[in-house]
Amino acid sequence: MNHQITTTQLRYSVAAFIIASALLTKTLYTYTKNQSWIPIVLAAAVSYFIISIYCRLVRDHPGFSLIEINDAVFGPVIGRILSALYVFFFLTLTLFNTNDLGEFVKSIILPGTPIVIIYLVFLLVCSYTVRKGAHYMTSFSVLITVINIAAVIFNGLLLVKEIHFENFLPVLNLPVKNYLLSTHLVTMLPFCEILVFLMFVQDMKNPNDVGKALKGGFFIAALTILVIVMRDIAVLGDYTLFTATPTFAAIRLIDVGEILTRLDIVYATILIIMFFFKISILLYATVTGASKLFNIKDYKSLIAIITALVVIYANFIFLSTDAHTKWFNAAATYATFFLFILPAVTLIVSKIRKPVSTGKPDTSGMQI
Repeated sequence: MNHQITTTQLRYSVAAFIIASALLTKTLYTYTKNQSWIPIVLAAAVSYFIISIYCRLVRDHPGFSLIEINDAVFGPVIGRILSALYVFFFLTLTLFNTNDLGEFVKSIILPGTPIVIIYLVFLLVCSYTVRKGAHYMTSFSVLITVINIAAVIFNGLLLVKEIHFENFLPVLNLPVKNYLLSTHLVTMLPFCEILVFLMFVQDMKNPNDVGKALKGGFFIAALTILVIVMRDIAVLGDYTLFTATPTFAAIRLIDVGEILTRLDIVYATILIIMFFFKISILLYATVTGASKLFNIKDYKSLIAIITALVVIYANFIFLSTDAHTKWFNAAATYATFFLFILPAVTLIVSKIRKPVSTGKPDTSGMQI
């Protein structure tokens, strides 16, 4: 099967991937309260610098995925060790996002359903999508991104009467540490998670456009998340600190003549679709990374194995809400090693060694 992803598809895939995490803003508010829009702006600037590292890597190694880049820069031994670390990281991201989805669906839509059933059904759909290939997954990116942005704008217009600009005051009265923690959190989770798209380079119709697509999708998503956070602050004020899902708390306030009510359910459906898209991308990156790492050409059995692992471990990864909260506070530090330190070291070593990467790796035997 011939997989060809256009630049537009990749750009909106990146946007949808980041926007899917817009629900997870609770920790951000605990650090910077009604000023949480400030670290988003700062994180956008920092993330642009880090994403530029990703873009430089794919520009210097045209047509190479992250696994091939590691091999080219570090050699077959060290390169494979680093690739194994990346695959493990992609797997953990899949686990954590699956857990977030399950908790969200269970608490908002299906409170009486065993969470393992939610995991199983959802991941079966994701694994089917992965089997269909990268082009099939990304072909929906423009549609779901436009729908999500339209929903954000529509909900914002309906909440205009609930907006109180005094909720943004005071400004810059918190300890500098709080702004730094929030900025670090948003930079790593979700902005720089788009490193996973370096596993899609070999599926691109024009690999030279990867950097442009990454930056374009990032800007769309960063602006959307900024609008969401500013809307929630303007509507909820300090109540953002007392609700687990500020976005839903804001949307629940919509009541237009008792006709347009409970729009939070509609937005919940949109977010579930976005989560589905993000987890499918992560699962694809994990599967293709593992297959390249172990030179496995039959993807079908590997997809089934990894999907089963995610279902099993997502059910036991957090035994309590407190454990989940503690992990989320530490997750950005954990992700920094994979999303900034390793890529930066790879770029530095690449410049020192100046490996020759002139052609696209042969993947004729590696098809889904």
